[in-house]
Amino acid sequence: MERSNLLAIARYRRSVREYDPRPVEAWKMRAILEAARLAPSSTNSQPWRILVVTDQALKEEIARATPLGINQHPWMHSAHAILVLCSAKSGVQKIAQFLGKNYALVDIGIAGEHIVLAAAELGLGTCWVGWFNKTKTRQVLGIPSSWEVVCLVPVGYPKGGSISAAEILGKYPKIDGIQQEGEPGIGNIAANKRRPLDETVFFNKMEKMKDGLL
Repeated sequence: MERSNLLAIARYRRSVREYDPRPVEAWKMRAILEAARLAPSSTNSQPWRILVVTDQALKEEIARATPLGINQHPWMHSAHAILVLCSAKSGVQKIAQFLGKNYALVDIGIAGEHIVLAAAELGLGTCWVGWFNKTKTRQVLGIPSSWEVVCLVPVGYPKGGSISAAEILGKYPKIDGIQQEGEPGIGNIAANKRRPLDETVFFNKMEKMKDGLL
């Protein structure tokens, strides 16, 4: 059977909300940031701007900055760093937004996914955080008003442990393997239930998925 490194990493990835205090090696941080830099974007605009927040006081302040102070993230400041993903739209993207096309937001999503997959391959946990006070975060970090603050991605070693890339491939070796609910991944975190392909993939004029269509 064929193997897929990327699929194995995607299967291993989890949203990590408990971190080990040990620092992340500089080369690993640079690698995941490089993965973001290589992401595709509309008209090659590369709108992503990423703040790497490692100062403990700043991390704690960001973790408390949620809308109306509801559902704060006390776990987040234990991560080695909090990446603040921002968008600096190009002129073309600003025009497109008037037509209801927020291409820059899609671009940030792609770059963010590059980050979380590269991190998982290196044994690092991440969590995509959208519930936070953007105005407060902008003020705390001095983010330019021309940038749109999109999301937070804490990065660090998961408290529940991780395995090497080679071990990941050995654990999930086949591309036809189906992730099961409860399957352990990075940080020994159980997988959430996923919809099967035949509920999410359709062909041509809304034909249901079946073997003959692949």
